[in-house]
Amino acid sequence: MRYFLILCFSLMGTMLGFGASNESVYKFLTLPNSSAVSALGGSNVSLQNQDLNLAFQNPSLLNNRMNNDVVVNYVNYITDVNYGTVGYSRSIDSLSSWAVGMTYVNYGTFDGYTEENVATGTFSAGDFCLSAIYSRQLFERIRGGVAFKPIYSYIDTYNSFGLAVDVGANYYDEEHDFSAGLALRNVGVQMTGYYSDSESEHRENMPWDLQLGLTKRLAHAPFRFSLTFVDLSRWNLDYYRESKKSTTLSSSSDNDDDDISWGDMIFRHVVIGVEFIPSKNFYVMASYNHRRSREFALDNTKSINGFSFGAGLNVYKFKLGFAYSQYAAAGNTVTVSLATSLDSFR
Repeated sequence: MRYFLILCFSLMGTMLGFGASNESVYKFLTLPNSSAVSALGGSNVSLQNQDLNLAFQNPSLLNNRMNNDVVVNYVNYITDVNYGTVGYSRSIDSLSSWAVGMTYVNYGTFDGYTEENVATGTFSAGDFCLSAIYSRQLFERIRGGVAFKPIYSYIDTYNSFGLAVDVGANYYDEEHDFSAGLALRNVGVQMTGYYSDSESEHRENMPWDLQLGLTKRLAHAPFRFSLTFVDLSRWNLDYYRESKKSTTLSSSSDNDDDDISWGDMIFRHVVIGVEFIPSKNFYVMASYNHRRSREFALDNTKSINGFSFGAGLNVYKFKLGFAYSQYAAAGNTVTVSLATSLDSFR
């Protein structure tokens, strides 16, 4: 199995030869799955805090100390959209572990109309992803992991199936409390599209992403810092923006990114997180996501979009987590997490 994981890691180098696209399907795979991930800016592939939820960000963060762990997360997303995840992990032997999880997204109900504005009734939409994770200690401080993720998505009478794979590696120096993680996420294929034409099935790109993270806890202070580099497969992260000379929205191209400075573009690839850990039973988190801040900024409107906050508390045999994020002036996201180890009830 060690050689299989090493072979999977070689995919990272191969995928770097292909540019990622702004347009992709199954975007829900990029959403933060827990309060800790949300409070740390939406992405973290390096944090070592014995949290099973982080294994769904980087499968190599699953380790043997998470035996019989159970996690449940609920996210009150923007407007009526909500989603959640559940997960369970178990150790196989002294070197390897496995975990399973499910993510769902409920977009609510909608009123349907024809092109002639004739009501057709209500319809719903949703996404589901099953994750099967395996991780193994490869070397003294290096652990590898892989996750297989079947995907199902539907909108009214249209549906789609897909398959994605996550591959990750983690370096952890426990003596100095330093961790580095590398994860290639959501590599796969949309096997069946939402619709097909007379010639072929309509398939779209997957939202694959290469991420690198660094986490370090200070030796003589209760602070831990995380630096996560996202979308490393492509430089230009410009999406849609309002033209300075027009009030219409236009998509960016490879030649129209002059409005975004070099420094600004670099920071759009960076997520900064900090934790205050005064005791093993309590923590506070905060982060800044520059890309989110810039893309959701509104003229003449002050907001804290781009910033996220969270806190956690260990109560009895349970770990409770809470996070708050503002994606835009009118969109606040609240995440609640609950985790426990079934071994603690024995």
